[in-house]
Amino acid sequence: MRYLDPVSLAQLKNLSLELRGLAVEGMVCGRHQSSLKGFSHDFAEHRPYVPGDGLKALDWKVYARQDRFYIREYKAENILTTQVLVDASGSMNFCAAGRPPKWEHACRLAMAMAYLTLAKGDASGLMTFDSEPRQIVSPRASFSHLELMDRALARRGPGGETDLSRVLEQAAARIKRRSLVILISDLLGDPEAIIKVIKAFKARRHELLILQILDPQERDFEYEGSAVFESLEKGAPLFCDAGALRDSYRREFERFLKAYEASFHRCGAAYSPFFTDRPWEHSLGQLLNRWR
Repeated sequence: MRYLDPVSLAQLKNLSLELRGLAVEGMVCGRHQSSLKGFSHDFAEHRPYVPGDGLKALDWKVYARQDRFYIREYKAENILTTQVLVDASGSMNFCAAGRPPKWEHACRLAMAMAYLTLAKGDASGLMTFDSEPRQIVSPRASFSHLELMDRALARRGPGGETDLSRVLEQAAARIKRRSLVILISDLLGDPEAIIKVIKAFKARRHELLILQILDPQERDFEYEGSAVFESLEKGAPLFCDAGALRDSYRREFERFLKAYEASFHRCGAAYSPFFTDRPWEHSLGQLLNRWR
């Protein structure tokens, strides 16, 4: 897979997706050992065994008849569904010299979160968006589902404009069950409007994990002299003296991050910025340990 290679998988083995107070509705396959008690499982379907599936879910009667391994999948009434929302707008294509685009970082994080969800026996889905929801992979609790997600991300690529608050409203309308919603975006938009939509997600009883992907150059603004800045999405070029703007830009950017951090904390959403000059695995591990 393009965004989940063997090295990344090995690093994920020591991580676990455990957020405080989370128990939601969704789909679970037979290998999952739920902490929830008193609900029934209804058989849904058989599917071929893939490496990583638990042996307890194997249907030995089917094996005896067909000499092939199959997994029994079940519907459950109270289990976790994770929806991973990935920003594929033009600004996610930004990168400073020597670093990958923010999109690359976002895709690897998206696949990591999907893997960690499936490793618990829960269901994971994917949605990419720019001006509207695009690639949609419905949640399922199967490791083979990772291939579909990886292909969806590989086909997409960043480009186009977005109105982040409006498109998140559209995404919220598509998520019917109470879920863990993982938003992966640079959050470059109107903070007040974005925060308002995040509060709307919480009002629908979703849990949220927000990963803000940024290039260090967007924070440090290490440009010199006369410069021309062009938007990756829309707007006229900006001509300015970069050095003269640096201090005020950095102060404004710091306020920008602090506003998100404080607002997300108040509404109960887990949040962390991810900078592309740091290994994503290390930053993810720190975040998950902090929110257990």
